[in-house]
Amino acid sequence: MADSQDGALTCKVVLIGESGVGKTSIISRYINNTFKSQLMSTPGANFVTKNVIMADDNQSIKFEIWDTAGQERYRALAKVFYKNAAVCVLVYDITRKTSFNELKNYWYKEIKENAQPNVSKKIILKFNF
Repeated sequence: MADSQDGALTCKVVLIGESGVGKTSIISRYINNTFKSQLMSTPGANFVTKNVIMADDNQSIKFEIWDTAGQERYRALAKVFYKNAAVCVLVYDITRKTSFNELKNYWYKEIKENAQPNVSKKIILKFNF
């Protein structure tokens, strides 16, 4: 995390995983508290921010959240987004074993090779209801 001009801490968060696993839905739920079961694939990447004030110390944190495309043709672009990320969230769809296998076989290795050594790695799974 880094300090921003307004005194808030800045935390870069990158969501990665295969296409259609729910990265955009997770972000939409977090930012707008909305959910759409059908969304278009993310072309390249999307970027949103959310400011959160921590109740215990009144510290403001500005989350810079990057939603990366999961399609294979965009994989080379994803490396750019790992730079200076504090957190990489690996997302997979529990109903698609291949999406989990790609986390293990491709995405996790990409983070280890291209992100900061101290980046926090979290795994989120998507349930289809």
